[in-house]
Amino acid sequence: MKASLIFILLFVTACAEKKIAQEHSGPSESSPKSSFFMTRPQPTEPVELVFEKERAGAKPNNYRKNDELKMSGSAMFGPKALKVIAKPTKKNKSILYIFDLRQESHGLINDIPVTWQADRDWANADLNHDEAVRRERRLLGDLRVGERIAGQEIKSIETEESMVRSSGHQYVRLTVTDHVRPVDSEVDRFIEAVQALPENSWIHFHCRAGKGRTTTFMVLYEMLLRAKYSEFDEIINKNTKLSNDYDVIAVGDPKEWKYPYQKERADFVRNFYEYAKAHPRGEGMTWSEWVRQK
Repeated sequence: MKASLIFILLFVTACAEKKIAQEHSGPSESSPKSSFFMTRPQPTEPVELVFEKERAGAKPNNYRKNDELKMSGSAMFGPKALKVIAKPTKKNKSILYIFDLRQESHGLINDIPVTWQADRDWANADLNHDEAVRRERRLLGDLRVGERIAGQEIKSIETEESMVRSSGHQYVRLTVTDHVRPVDSEVDRFIEAVQALPENSWIHFHCRAGKGRTTTFMVLYEMLLRAKYSEFDEIINKNTKLSNDYDVIAVGDPKEWKYPYQKERADFVRNFYEYAKAHPRGEGMTWSEWVRQK
């Protein structure tokens, strides 16, 4: 009897370990392929602080806007470009909400955007929302004015949130892994933030380059507002054209490393449309609750 009990415990433990390993591994032949499945990437190294001077100019890179929805998007930006992003809010007398979609640690040194860069932008791929934010604050907090880093003398250090709020705007942080569909908890966080927006809000989304994550959330935002009245293809095509032909449901070569992540993102966007169609603005049910019912 005792031997049988030990065998059962060992079997259960082995199954649990196998499940954990599958959840933390990359794509494989045996991975489940349901539309709600998500391949979790592993963090990459080495991690290096880089100055992104090309994003410190007077105009935000990859900037586009939808006046009808009071929504815009771009790459990461500095204080000068923030003034351009805020211009539509003056015309419409709106409150600007910056949605920072980046999971990777970033901030500003000498008013220049900086990123702790790793291969594929996956330095923080294993961290949840709070962990990613804490790491970013620690990395910025470890810097000192007067020190030299990456060939630059540090004269000022600032978080993006500080830059945005000190300019009189609102800031919302979502931690989304680059190249990957957002995790369900961040989707819930996004919907909650949208529900809390005042009526006279202008929404600006940005990631690092202003392409994948930015376009994805511009699509999700329009779906929350219009899925009940607009066709899926209409929303996708409109935002693809607006985003310089970046298509969030396009899937590339199956041999490329991005393929499983692109496939899962496309499936996620299609499912989110059905959710938003049934629950405009996320009313009545969170995304995570809806997923559990499917």
